[in-house]
Amino acid sequence: MFFIPSIIAFLYELILMIPVLGGTIIIASGYTAITTALVIHVIVLVMRFVTGHSKIVPTLAILLTLLTWIPFLGWTIHVILTILYFIDILFGLLKRP
Repeated sequence: MFFIPSIIAFLYELILMIPVLGGTIIIASGYTAITTALVIHVIVLVMRFVTGHSKIVPTLAILLTLLTWIPFLGWTIHVILTILYFIDILFGLLKRP
């Protein structure tokens, strides 16, 4: 249950970090894709509260997503969040009994 929202957030950030594809999606959606990312990160955070897992990555994601509307900074943030979610999922899998 912990991994499904995190994997969805990871894949969404992975798509948005691809320079031409991510930029096209964001501009074509009228920046609604950023709002969707924010909602996904909030859902991940709520699920983390329910399961008791670490809340650091989704909290950072929520804060950083508020800055992703700035073109080149936004791309950098999507790259950072993709890496953070990947590491978070990897360590979560390694901790499983």
